[in-house]
Amino acid sequence: MKKLDLNKLDEEPIEVQQAVAFYASHTISKVHVTTKERYEYYSILEEAGLLEPLKSVVGP
Repeated sequence: MKKLDLNKLDEEPIEVQQAVAFYASHTISKVHVTTKERYEYYSILEEAGLLEPLKSVVGP
């Protein structure tokens, strides 16, 4: 799995930046989100190699 240097987050594609922000806010503050939102952002992180695929999660 790829490691992300938060000091260089601005060098990542905007989709990855948004997905990282979503992941952080969801993880830290336990914001309630829809399965569709979670799937959308987690898929971006998986494709970028920043999150291991969740085998138990199916698409919306």
